[in-house]
Amino acid sequence: MLAPYVRGFLRAGLVWIVIGVTIGFGMAWWPAEHLAFRPAHAHANLLGFVSMFLFGVGYHVLPRFTGMPLSESQARWALRQVWIQNAGLGLLVGGWLSRPYAGELGRWLIVAGAPVSAFGIGIFVAIAWRLTGVGDRTGARPPGT
Repeated sequence: MLAPYVRGFLRAGLVWIVIGVTIGFGMAWWPAEHLAFRPAHAHANLLGFVSMFLFGVGYHVLPRFTGMPLSESQARWALRQVWIQNAGLGLLVGGWLSRPYAGELGRWLIVAGAPVSAFGIGIFVAIAWRLTGVGDRTGARPPGT
């Protein structure tokens, strides 16, 4: 059975690839808009599909590779990350799509989405860092972490 945060990331990745392909289709259908849509297309596919799938697979396999399951606190943060990551990416993609038509609004959506997305990535890095036992010679976690 998949943990809720693993399922959330995998499903989000599937939604983002549909969004990315749809934007790509729009780029092909309306070639004049190609340059305007390129950043949204790239973010939806790379930060959306690829990263969401990597987070989901990472949260699933790292505990199995290391023999250290996520603590309750880590699992809560991983589930929060699903929402944080998708909110940040939604702001970014929305900003890139609206920038050619509503310049200042699009810019502010990008400015808001970038740190939210970066914060979500930071959550994953912090959890994965602890799971891999980096900096700990034994690889064991202290009790309660």
